[in-house]
Amino acid sequence: MNVAQIAIPAYGSFLSVAAVAHLVPPADESPGAPAAGRVDWDAVTDESERSVRAAVLAAFLVVVAASFAYDYAVVASGNPFVAGVDPTAMDWLFGLSLGAFGVSLAHAVTARPERAAEVLAEFRGRPVAAGSLAYLVGFFLVGLFGPLLVGPATPDVLHAAQPPVFTTINDLIVGNCVGPVTDGACAGTARFPFGTDPFGRDMVWVTVQGARIALQVALVSSVIIVPVATVVGVTAGYFGGPVDALLMRYVDVQQSVPAIVIYFIAIFVFGRSLFLIVLVFGLLGWGGVARIVRGEVLSLRNEHYVTAAKSAGASNLDVLRKHVVPNVTDTVVVSTAQQIPYLILVEASLSFLKLNAIELPSWGETIRWGMSDYFPLFWWISTWPILVLVATILAFGLFGDALQDALDPRE
Repeated sequence: MNVAQIAIPAYGSFLSVAAVAHLVPPADESPGAPAAGRVDWDAVTDESERSVRAAVLAAFLVVVAASFAYDYAVVASGNPFVAGVDPTAMDWLFGLSLGAFGVSLAHAVTARPERAAEVLAEFRGRPVAAGSLAYLVGFFLVGLFGPLLVGPATPDVLHAAQPPVFTTINDLIVGNCVGPVTDGACAGTARFPFGTDPFGRDMVWVTVQGARIALQVALVSSVIIVPVATVVGVTAGYFGGPVDALLMRYVDVQQSVPAIVIYFIAIFVFGRSLFLIVLVFGLLGWGGVARIVRGEVLSLRNEHYVTAAKSAGASNLDVLRKHVVPNVTDTVVVSTAQQIPYLILVEASLSFLKLNAIELPSWGETIRWGMSDYFPLFWWISTWPILVLVATILAFGLFGDALQDALDPRE
């Protein structure tokens, strides 16, 4: 794990959040705004503020695109991009996704701060929801900064097969026990709290690397799914008629061919890689979210404030931008959050079946390796990835359900 895999995503996210947090104005809270969770953003911002915000976001995208083009067109393969770092294509995509995530989060907080406060209050009042949120925040921080903090894991045969702390294993199996030996049993120590694998790699490092891969899958796939599902769902629901029929029939065709089948075909052409997984499942996994958005828009387009905007001469683009899209944001966020566990589980399953890049320390790859070659003797190799994988999927599921309740105006 090189520095670029932390620095580039974190720097992009920081720039995006910092810029948007200062430039996105609050939403219109006029007495005429619709109730029951609907937002009538009839005067979200003036033209000067909108121009400045657009310029900042455009500048960010231009910088990222130019840096990516320079890295792949000018810098020779294997040479560092800058300051000794050599980011991969997945690093660039992850950094761009973090920037998009930062923009969305900053916009949600600054545009409607009272709504964000209500959601947080709802989570604080529900211990299970608060626990899932706390876990996911920790998962995000560990996945983003953990690889840099734990450092590279250099295999060391002198530290091979050390048991986790508070457990023991036959000293003859370990060979060079780091902890105390009592009655022929080697005890684990706090130096390697999760133990080590037969090659001497710290299992904390292996688990953290798996968290980084799971975060990449969840974030990059979601950033692909959200805009595509929003555009298709909003367009189909708002315009209806032939447009709706055409788009929904395409969704039917897309969902009739599972994304995993497309991935199986693609690996014979492009080879196995994490980049291919997030691209395939991101581009082919938005159909369900688009259908939900379409259903929401079908009811929104008949709201009185939408009708009033049309009567006042507003264009379809203005109606969609100011009145429709802001009111389906909650639906998109909830639907995507509920789909993330599936995406993480898909990547783990593909890794378990050796259908991902073998050199990646994914949770699924580590589970397969520990279960097939070293279980039950070195049980901890597969145990830790299983525990964190189950906890992450469960936390995302509970978070999605709690978020749906918190954002539902009927609640």
